[in-house]
Amino acid sequence: MAKFEVLKKFKDKETKEVYEKGTEIELTVKRADEVADNLGVSFLKRLDEPKKDKKK
Repeated sequence: MAKFEVLKKFKDKETKEVYEKGTEIELTVKRADEVADNLGVSFLKRLDEPKKDKKK
């Protein structure tokens, strides 16, 4: 799960939950990508850094 800030109010079509501007939410990256595909990239901003794979 990743943390995102809601930049514009929207209603999640799967959960029917309304997210208000300025709210911090947790979504899977896959779900956030679906939101961006349906609504545009200007609705969510990722707050945490993606985890990097450590190869040894």
